[in-house]
Amino acid sequence: MVIFPLSKRLWTGIIAVGVLIYLFIESGTRGDFHIFLAASTDLFDQKDIYHTLYFTCYHYYYSILFAILIYPLTFLNSQVALFLWLLLNVFFIYRIVKFVTELLPLNVLSKKQQMWFWLFSFLFSIRLLMENFHVAQMTICLLYLTLEGFLLIQKDKTYSGAFLIALGINIKLLPLVILPYLLYRGKIKASLLIILFYAVLLFLPILFIGKTQFDSLISSWAELINPLNKQHLMDVSERSFHSLSTFLSVLLIEKAREIDALPLKRNIADISLQSLYTVILCCRLTLAAFTLYFLKTMPFQKSLNLLHQFWELSYILLVVPLLFPHQQHYAFLFMIPAFMYCAYYLLAFKDQKSKIFIYVTSGELILIYFAVNLKLLLGEFNPYYEHFKILTYGALLLIVVLATLQPKRKVEI
Repeated sequence: MVIFPLSKRLWTGIIAVGVLIYLFIESGTRGDFHIFLAASTDLFDQKDIYHTLYFTCYHYYYSILFAILIYPLTFLNSQVALFLWLLLNVFFIYRIVKFVTELLPLNVLSKKQQMWFWLFSFLFSIRLLMENFHVAQMTICLLYLTLEGFLLIQKDKTYSGAFLIALGINIKLLPLVILPYLLYRGKIKASLLIILFYAVLLFLPILFIGKTQFDSLISSWAELINPLNKQHLMDVSERSFHSLSTFLSVLLIEKAREIDALPLKRNIADISLQSLYTVILCCRLTLAAFTLYFLKTMPFQKSLNLLHQFWELSYILLVVPLLFPHQQHYAFLFMIPAFMYCAYYLLAFKDQKSKIFIYVTSGELILIYFAVNLKLLLGEFNPYYEHFKILTYGALLLIVVLATLQPKRKVEI
């Protein structure tokens, strides 16, 4: 009885040391967080951080407040600052896992099934997590703020939950998708508080940089992220983009080619830019409207049960990197809850489904796994994966699979 706890503590210690070594190695590379730090420094040097190009060709897309919040890190050695940021991301992952264990009814799985569930989830997530650590991105933080905020609201800690979601929206607009969902589920107070907190956080930088500089920066920021900009319409400035706008551009316009695109045909049509705009808009509206398929109940009613709620959230998060323009591969971290739900469903309900259904669904999930992780498994061919946007195909296929794995309506698991 004494040996097992010691063995467990030993393994925990080994994993912790391994993680720290990994973070130290990654902190020595140049990532996007260096752009954030450079923008933070420039902000207090009264430069326009949204018109400045960092590392010769990259924009700073995040909020003024975020640049202010990380300003103390600019006084540290860059590797130390990055190490602290990556370490904070480990905490975010821990809290995301806690969210899954609180909302997904894992208790119905046997110990062996739970082991397989976490193994499948880890194997699917590993490339997306490693990409986020390697480029020191914000996606893990944004997913954490969204899920932690939602969980706090569910626990009637409305003010703190709304603040976290508002902070996430302020940093980058991706968590905005949770707001209409909360309204639909009758969380009126939480929704209004998110809007209020967002407004406060938006104008809070005035206290630090003054109204004149703030007004100039807000105008530059709005111009940079305007979804009607041509650069966001035909979103092909980088080969690693995978959002819906990029996917449809390379499929439907022959000349939609990145600077380093491969000389291989991938378009199936050649339409005008105005037609492309219409197609992208219709597809975005379709994905947004398809949320109703997952909600099932009338507005202002609660979810049918916890599993159903996780199913709903999984879809809403899954479409985030598809709906917003200018999304890199690391933004597809938002796919993870959907894959976890699918893995859970197959383990929990495999005895209630036909063998053909299980085999077909498992085959689809294997295809999705390879679409996400081929860069990790066979990285030498990554230019082809990015050229043909197979990550986007994986996300679209995951929508299909998720839609077929509908939880029971009346049974509380």
